[in-house]
Formats: sequence, structure tokens, C-alpha cells
Amino acid sequence: MKKTAVLLLAALALLVFGAAAYAAEDTVGYVDDMAVLRQFSKFQQAQKQLEELDKKKSNAAKAEFDKEKDEANKRNIIEKLQLEMREEEAKLMNPVLREVNDTVAKVAKQKGVTIVVNKVLVYYGGVDLTQDVVNALKTK
Repeated sequence: MKKTAVLLLAALALLVFGAAAYAAEDTVGYVDDMAVLRQFSKFQQAQKQLEELDKKKSNAAKAEFDKEKDEANKRNIIEKLQLEMREEEAKLMNPVLREVNDTVAKVAKQKGVTIVVNKVLVYYGGVDLTQDVVNALKTK
């Protein structure tokens, strides 16, 4: 009985200290995604394209909306415009965001960082990768 208790304690200690040692190997980094996007030219271009497209589609929808008398049809016009803009946003932004995510992963790997979170989640500590990501995106 005593032998079993000692073995259980040893196994538990091994588990606890093993997990702590494993966790100590992880390096946490963070990225201010909004700062990265503000400085990324492809994001700015996509945003500008979306604004121009939104203006164009909104003007066309407004003309159609003003002619329409039925409230249900007016709602349909608005919903259609919103859906089209969400689809266009996804089409333009997804490749940009994918490139940012890939660059974050590449920079993290180069810096030996195993976990990367958004800056807003960090209260203290961690490795700031923001400027490294911005620089890497500028060289692409």
C-alpha cells in the first residue's frame, strides 16, 4: 500500500514537473494586428477598392431604392447590397489576411516564438513581433 502511494506520488510529481518543463519551453509572442494592417500597402489598396465599390454600388442601389414603393422590396435592395459588399470584402481581404497570417507564422518561427496572440490579449510579458511582421511584409 505504501509502495503504491509512493509510486502514485512519483508519477504525479513527474506529470506536474514534466508539464511545467514543457510549458517553460513555449515562448509567447504578440502582434498588434491593427498596426500591421494600417502599414500594409495591400490592405490599404483593398480598403480603397472596397470604398470605391461601396460608393458605386450604393449609388446604384439608392437609385433603385428611391424608385421602389414597396417596403419589402426596399429591404431586399438593402439586403442584396449588404450581401454583395460582404462577398466583395471577403474576396479582397481574405488573400491579404492570409498573407499577414503566413508572415506572422514565418516571423514567429524565425524568432523562436511558439505561440502568437493578438496584442489586446496581453497584459504583461511576451515578445512583440509587430514591427518584425511589418518589415517582413514590406520586403515582399
